[in-house]
Amino acid sequence: MKTLKTLRFVVSRLLIAVVLFITACDKNDKDKEKGFYFDEKTFTSEWNAWEAQKIENYSFTLEGKLPYWNYTRDIPMYGYKVNIVVRNGVMESFEYIGDVPHSDVDGSILEPEFTTISGIYQGIYNGAQYQKEWWSENTDSGALLSTSYNIKYDANLHIITYFEPTSQWAPNSIVDTTAHAVKISNFTVLN
Repeated sequence: MKTLKTLRFVVSRLLIAVVLFITACDKNDKDKEKGFYFDEKTFTSEWNAWEAQKIENYSFTLEGKLPYWNYTRDIPMYGYKVNIVVRNGVMESFEYIGDVPHSDVDGSILEPEFTTISGIYQGIYNGAQYQKEWWSENTDSGALLSTSYNIKYDANLHIITYFEPTSQWAPNSIVDTTAHAVKISNFTVLN
């Protein structure tokens, strides 16, 4: 009889342990679906490697989207492709390929959203730090479930070749955003 009680005790404790383990695993899987994801270690390493090369004269092609602020709930985005020339670490010139985005206020040509490789790194870093701070203050985010940065790098030059900030939203959320993918190509070092 004592053996049966001991066996019941052990089995009940094992069942409790299994239930707790399954619950913990389920909670961890749900936590992975929520929050902020940014590989800051790799990002910083690539940025430092880019800066260490001290490349100040170069050209590249940038593809992305610019918002057209029409003061309604919807924010239409217009694709662009632009060649940029950088001298002494500063954009010297830019030329759009195809459609040229203009300001809706005065008709002037819009400057590209990023003008140098270092500027791309800085812009992504600033956006990531803002998101990191927001997520640290808003752990129960409501409609926003997660934010992440998909970034690809050139292994030799340490430039970003693609990045896209993405957010996952709760079902039935109505959201409009200017977040979009950006591609960098045709990088050439200039004399």
